[in-house]
Amino acid sequence: MNEDFRAKGKNYARFLDTLTPGQIAHGNEANYRNAQDEFNRFVESYEAGICYLCDKTLTSFSKKSPCPHWLMKPKGFKKNDLPAIAEKYGFYQIQAFLRWVANHDAFARNINDLSEEGTGKLFEVTIKWKNIEWAFSCAESDYQGHATSQHSKHQHYHFQMRLDNRPFINYSDFHLPFNEIDIINIETMRARPEKVKQRFSFGEGMSDLLSDETVEHIVNASASPDQESHGMFKLDSIAMAEEGKKISGDDVYALFQEAKEKGVTVASLMHKLPNARTQVIVTPGPGVVEQAPRGGRKNDA
Repeated sequence: MNEDFRAKGKNYARFLDTLTPGQIAHGNEANYRNAQDEFNRFVESYEAGICYLCDKTLTSFSKKSPCPHWLMKPKGFKKNDLPAIAEKYGFYQIQAFLRWVANHDAFARNINDLSEEGTGKLFEVTIKWKNIEWAFSCAESDYQGHATSQHSKHQHYHFQMRLDNRPFINYSDFHLPFNEIDIINIETMRARPEKVKQRFSFGEGMSDLLSDETVEHIVNASASPDQESHGMFKLDSIAMAEEGKKISGDDVYALFQEAKEKGVTVASLMHKLPNARTQVIVTPGPGVVEQAPRGGRKNDA
């Protein structure tokens, strides 16, 4: 059956090749509007303490109605209830819901999906909300399916959940199957990686904020945080004297003073340093949730 889903994804990728740029732009705009309408429903319900997916309170739990809001740990939810959620809702739908929950508290900093902070797997993302941390992981071997056991031979992903930094669900507890829509989406992206990108509208994470297109804006718009431990970005500045010239300590001091007076980062003023070639390196700051990697040990399989 999964092979049929894969074929549908590849066929959809070929269909996208037949569309004009205008048709693609129109489709993207329609998808964005739909996502915006759904997100607005989420926000309105969330702020009223209601889940927009099941219309029950966010603190409710009933085994008859599996829902992603169970992952917010309402009373009664146990780890063995997870497969019921995964069976009813797909990998992307569950993740989108949790991203919206996390971003409602603090935009992007609580979603670490940076590939350079992962371990090279197909999908790695860690999401934090209050005292709860959720993490998704899928290696190529997971997506292909393991032949080692009956419950892992299908295409699947792994999920981890921590409460107050203590284990509640481990990666090794379940092999959660991808559903039809998940596989079609993944196959489409794999067939046309240059054209099809997975985006979580309003559920953006650090990979969306920290890119080649955004670095210059980050450097120029960032302000020094009141507490360094809360910073979303870490800016490291490098200055090298131009050939045959020297960098004056007085000029460096003046730059620091100007940054302090204006309430901006030193990095944003580095281009003004005389006789120097400068570079600013932007990385996630200490206020960003760390990824929860899935290792190669047997209990993390």
